[in-house]
Amino acid sequence: MNRNINYLIIGQGLAGSALAWELIQRGKSVMVYDEPKENRASAVAAGLFNPITGRVMTKTWKADELFPFLGRFYSTAGKTLAKFFFHSLPVYRPFISAEEMQQWKAKSKSQEIEKFVLKFYDNPSFVHQVINPYGGIEIAQSGYLNAGLWISSVRDFLKGHGFYAEEKFWEDALLVDNIIRYKEYTADKIIFCNGSAALQSKWFGWLPLKLLKGETLDVKIETKLKRIFNRGVYLVPAAGENMYKVGSTYQHAPFLEGPTPEAQEALKTKLAELITLPFDIIHQDWGIRPTSSDRRPILGPHPANKNVIIFNGLGTKGVSLSPYFAHQLADWLEGKGDLSTEVNIYRFKALYSE
Repeated sequence: MNRNINYLIIGQGLAGSALAWELIQRGKSVMVYDEPKENRASAVAAGLFNPITGRVMTKTWKADELFPFLGRFYSTAGKTLAKFFFHSLPVYRPFISAEEMQQWKAKSKSQEIEKFVLKFYDNPSFVHQVINPYGGIEIAQSGYLNAGLWISSVRDFLKGHGFYAEEKFWEDALLVDNIIRYKEYTADKIIFCNGSAALQSKWFGWLPLKLLKGETLDVKIETKLKRIFNRGVYLVPAAGENMYKVGSTYQHAPFLEGPTPEAQEALKTKLAELITLPFDIIHQDWGIRPTSSDRRPILGPHPANKNVIIFNGLGTKGVSLSPYFAHQLADWLEGKGDLSTEVNIYRFKALYSE
């Protein structure tokens, strides 16, 4: 029996989950194809969101828009799904020198940064938990998303409404014309949110997506921490009592699949340089995240067919980027606005050739 839907969505990681949820809230019909066991990006998603990042601690791109939006998005979704996956929690970043402390004392008072600063510490603090001889800065509008719970909650919702197929999507079986046909489905548009698999796609393999491998540790600490520590590595609460996720390593291709002893040693060393608490390594995981050459998401229609669309390239910031840009993409799909030039696929159109 033929089934008519608005959108066929391929992939249900952070991008696919946010977009499917956004479209359903707008009353649209969707069908999501996904292989959870192949979704290696979500395996390393600690879910950290932090408006002040980087070695020199700068405001994240579009932080003023992204962070208020993601709070509303995940909180509202959590109430609807009756799941608690969104957690506001301050991030504490120790200073590594007196000079850095003084620089940030001045910088934290600037209009650009001030609203993201919860508290400034110019003396050692939380010394029973973290190594910070020069103090540190506590960052507001930060926290973590239990990414696994968020994705599984959306998946259960989709399954319960008949909007989900846990099977491989066969691109060769896709028929594209003025409408989209795949198996028993006829759709207005198809949206690829399938991460690294886009590199093997006949539609989007030409895009400058780069694969970034990350490895993380799950550790047990017999102390409940009231803040996220972040310097060299992050220490974020994870599923399970007294469990925390430590990460992440960053390795561009070529790389070996699977966890490595070198990454475990590097993460263990950096964690020991960050905290004073003893910890036990329980598990090591790895994943591959797609990022773009300019570190911006990629949204929009294929140059030769407006009904074939991509939502990809979120990199390491999928938790904070996916709600905002799912909303923007949904607006564009409904003819309510344009895609930002910074994320529009057409910035790479010169790379495409039929």
